[in-house]
Amino acid sequence: MRTLFVAFGWTALAASLWAQWLWPPQSMLNDASTLNLQVVRQWTETINFQQARVTEIRYNSWEVVDGNLVVIPIEAYYAIPTSVSGRVGAVVMAHGLGGSADGRTAARFALQHGVGVLYYSGPGCGQSGGRRFTNRLLFDTIPDPRGSWFWAHAVAGSRAITVLSALPNTDTARIGMTGYSAGAMATLNVNGFDNRLRMAIPISGTGGLRKSVDNGSWIVHLLRASGLGPSSPQFQRLCDTVDPIHQAATQHGATLLINGAQDEFFPIDSTLDTFRAFPTNQPHRLLIIPNWDHGLFTLNLPAPYETFDNSNFANQRIDAAVQFWMGRHLTNSSSFPNVPNIPTASLYEYLGQTAMAAELATSYQVVEVHMYFSNDGSWLYGGQRLQDRSGNLWYRLLTNLPWGSVNPTNTVFFSEFRLRNNLFAPNFWVTSVPSLPSGFRPRIRPMPNPPRLEGDVDGNGCVDDADLLQVLFAFGATGSNPADVNGDSVVDDADLLTVLFNFGAGC
Repeated sequence: MRTLFVAFGWTALAASLWAQWLWPPQSMLNDASTLNLQVVRQWTETINFQQARVTEIRYNSWEVVDGNLVVIPIEAYYAIPTSVSGRVGAVVMAHGLGGSADGRTAARFALQHGVGVLYYSGPGCGQSGGRRFTNRLLFDTIPDPRGSWFWAHAVAGSRAITVLSALPNTDTARIGMTGYSAGAMATLNVNGFDNRLRMAIPISGTGGLRKSVDNGSWIVHLLRASGLGPSSPQFQRLCDTVDPIHQAATQHGATLLINGAQDEFFPIDSTLDTFRAFPTNQPHRLLIIPNWDHGLFTLNLPAPYETFDNSNFANQRIDAAVQFWMGRHLTNSSSFPNVPNIPTASLYEYLGQTAMAAELATSYQVVEVHMYFSNDGSWLYGGQRLQDRSGNLWYRLLTNLPWGSVNPTNTVFFSEFRLRNNLFAPNFWVTSVPSLPSGFRPRIRPMPNPPRLEGDVDGNGCVDDADLLQVLFAFGATGSNPADVNGDSVVDDADLLTVLFNFGAGC
């Protein structure tokens, strides 16, 4: 039996066992006595004439190295408005790849929402301890999937909840978490294995990594930069364990999943798979932003990117959605007395043309309704404002859209409702669950500057003798040089060690 297991590798049984033992037990995560909480410094941040107290702290979390659990210090910034007295809701913030925490961002979020905020740096990022972050650590899953940086990032986020719970200003019944990209993945994982969150807002990050890579997402570039590929056992192990899709069904707090319709790391079908796996015991909701991606749409680029700066459109919706979800679940704002139903969207044929309809029964005022659609693989979206036909129905017949070109067999579509509680309350948006054609595969925009495999001086996807020779021949050179692997403007021992450490990767 042991021989069969080794021969056939990762099995469904093994995946099930890992799922059972993957994350630390709740009692271990909750244990404040192991935090070793330390204050580094304190100051006051002033933003738009408002002030927040900011404290830089360190607390203990864990990473796994060669199968061994290792204690590491985590850098974090706790911010709370100076006007706050007593116990209030609090939020853990998690950054994406290549990021780190800072006090001013924590203060800005705290002042905007009137809550406490703990913004932490992931392991090996900023001033946090642990192994220095590299792309390869994302896929350090063999023999132990807990070696992945994604695992350590999520556990550090869970430990941040323990820090907040120990602080005197925190209402422990009102703790939430939010994060962007890899921070969104951490948010989904934490909300799945930690029972202390009341709400979660993952932004531009989902589960479903295997499908994402099968569709040619930008995760492929991270794999290549790590000397791996989609079929590598390290990535397959990640998909079977730490991928947040496995935590989707156990989301504890109400989750608002926000993503761009054209996200290059987490395409729209992976977003839907994640959302549809959420449990029904919480009012989970979805916000899909048309003509928005993972950040490329902040630039005006030529073909083959075909992008345009849509950041104002996207940021307005994201900020409003966060305010809505925070107000509803953490601050009890009267502007958000309930979570509206999930809207619906439909396409119909009428006299050979396309008719669009959306429905929503809600106590909120409906400011406007749009239908967004793409018949080119979720590459670009068009939009049409629908007309109120009463009875919770909004409708429009488009005489310039033949049914053959825009219909459910070839078109991605979803409705977007702009809502408010009353004339003086803030607006926010919710969307229907997008409809995808049968057999849908998203078109993924190319990455402008894909990351290169560490030590691959000549860029051929393999760290070999040619790369080693280039570093040796250029040794001591200064300024811009392809042999300057670490980018510090000098070819030295550090570059040579990088090539030697990665020798054979990608070959």
